[in-house]
This record gives sequence, C-alpha cells and structure tokens, in this order.
Amino acid sequence: MNTGWVCPECGLDYDTISPSDAMVALRSYPRRYREALGDLDDPARVEMLRRRPDPQTWSALEYAAHVRDVLAWMADTFTRILREDRPTIGYDDPDSVAIDRRYNEQDAEEVLEGLAESAERAAAALGKATPDDWTRTAAFPWGERDLLTMARNAVHEGYHHLRDIDKVIQQVRGRVET
Repeated sequence: MNTGWVCPECGLDYDTISPSDAMVALRSYPRRYREALGDLDDPARVEMLRRRPDPQTWSALEYAAHVRDVLAWMADTFTRILREDRPTIGYDDPDSVAIDRRYNEQDAEEVLEGLAESAERAAAALGKATPDDWTRTAAFPWGERDLLTMARNAVHEGYHHLRDIDKVIQQVRGRVET
C-alpha cells in the first residue's frame, strides 16, 4: 500500500523489501544496535549514549529504547493483522512515550535485551504469514495499511534510527555535559 516510497532522509526504498528480507533485517537489528551503542561496560560511553545533541533530538539510548518499543508494538500489530479481520490499531505519540517511560534513564543493557526480544517477536510473527496474508489490512490513525507495508515500516524504523544513533553519537562525542 505504500509502494514507491523512498525515505528522503535515510534512502530506504520500501519496494526493495520482500517479506523474507523484512524478517532477516529485523533479526539483524539486535547485533547492529549493540555494535552502534558500543561498550556498555564503559561508564563514560554509557553517559555519552544518554547525551542529546540538542533539546529537540533524542539521545542514542532514547532512539534504541524507541526502536525496542516500536518493534514490540509491531510484533503485536502483525499478530493482530494475521488473526483479526481489519483490526483498528492505535499508536501512542513517541515523544510522550519517551518521557513517560523515561527512556534516557533506562539501563542500556536492558534496552538492548528488550530490543532483541522485540525484534525476534516481530520476525517470528511475520514468519507465520502465508503468501495470501501479506495483503491483510488494519486501520491505523494514519490510514489503512497492509501487512507487507507494516513489515516494511518495521524495517524502516530500525534502519532509520540506526542512522540517527550514529549521527547523535558523532554530535555528542567528546562533549561534556554542563
């Protein structure tokens, strides 16, 4: 349903993502996020991961926690699309969730463990889809989407925010909090 869309920021082309590609990408995110966040045994590194480059931009840790929660939401969404006929699925404002759940105060290792669990649940849910299931739809606040589009959205979330993490780390590296 979201055919022909390429993210103007990260360049991800939705049409290039097949169902099997989506599952592989989702399962790659735990490793890729761990690599991006780096040595969590280093207190200085963890402190850097909590730094925001500016008040409007999340820290690397906040982005990782967001992806963890979005992938958990996606796993539940995929399951509902596969089990229910055209479910209506809500979505909470990400900035409000980040504040309410105190993303920047969470333990970085626990965030990565949760991300791994969420990514696997999402990939496993997609693994249950038959060829006919990819056109099943759900209603969202932003309109109707099919399972394939939502799988591509999940891939995009992980891919795009990995880039955000890299940018944030480059911006805050060496900066001391005042």
